[in-house]
Amino acid sequence: MKNIWIIPSAPKENKKMKVAAYCRVSTFGPAQLHSLDTQIEAYARMIKNNKDWRFAGVFYDVESGLRRKGRTELDKMLKKAAKGKIDYIITKSISRISRDTLEVLKIIRFLRERGINMHFENENLDSINVNNEFEITLRSMLAQDESRNTSISTGKVDMLSS
Repeated sequence: MKNIWIIPSAPKENKKMKVAAYCRVSTFGPAQLHSLDTQIEAYARMIKNNKDWRFAGVFYDVESGLRRKGRTELDKMLKKAAKGKIDYIITKSISRISRDTLEVLKIIRFLRERGINMHFENENLDSINVNNEFEITLRSMLAQDESRNTSISTGKVDMLSS
């Protein structure tokens, strides 16, 4: 009689999700810088304390949300994501990514094409779900309009030229 050995397969190692966060404030004012520091610390702690996640960084910019120019950390994060080094991105709000609706849509579509989800905490929305794109678009439009109205009321933009 032949001996049959059953060799159990090695347990599959759960692949940890590579998670990053993105933060942005628009000025170097003390209150905004304090908010930025608080967000960076909170996101780093949140990611590192989740046993199913691997910390992929907290990226942050101090720059207007109206322009992509000068947002070097956002660009760095997107490049890292494109290289497969980030699976999931957390951010406080849609307006932290941009206050330009078209820019928000470009970014979430770029990520979605690569299977990367961006979670917007305040709105409790995930960009990977194409059904959420309409709501993300609407909320992004509101953020863009709010920014425009603030610029008009503070005299940063002439109402007739906008």
